[in-house]
Amino acid sequence: MNRTWVASAVAIGLLLAALPLSYQLWPARTPVAAAVGEGARVGGPFQLQDQHGQAVSERTFSGQWLLVFFGFTRCADICPTTLVHMARVLDGLGEQASQVQPLFISLDPERDTPEVLAAYTAFFDERILGLTGSAEQIRRVADAYSVYVEKVPMGDTYMLDHTGSIYLMAPDGALAELFSPRMTAEAMVQEISSAIGQR
Repeated sequence: MNRTWVASAVAIGLLLAALPLSYQLWPARTPVAAAVGEGARVGGPFQLQDQHGQAVSERTFSGQWLLVFFGFTRCADICPTTLVHMARVLDGLGEQASQVQPLFISLDPERDTPEVLAAYTAFFDERILGLTGSAEQIRRVADAYSVYVEKVPMGDTYMLDHTGSIYLMAPDGALAELFSPRMTAEAMVQEISSAIGQR
């Protein structure tokens, strides 16, 4: 394991201790909430590449429930805590987890290669599938999900300010639930289990 991933593991370990506080303080993103509230469609066709280098589209996951989160691997707070959160949700779903495909869609295609995504998602849960693509492909899927994202320069590098919500997409591609990052894993398990049971 190289020094970068050792440092990342240490940083993520420290972040886990702050999970309860981070979820209390992280605000819901109004651009997404507003779009859904106005009845705008969320989701739709996309063409991306998964962490194994395979081309994927919305048809790849036809008939599955999707738990979708947008972020990037160099994210310092909400991304690692959310992926830990998603892993806990999958564990809490038990046998129903086999009906749910969690997706981590990178908003940073410049740095998040399939190889980088594969190593990153495996750290949290091997069931989480990382997706990336060209800058244009990422822009299109982000727009389809009404995701807010803004590049924030930081010296000779940059970070991304982005939507922190988690999307539950039904097997027919419709938005079933939009979870705030403040929502507990237990509450999400109840909502997802109920949604699956009603189909």
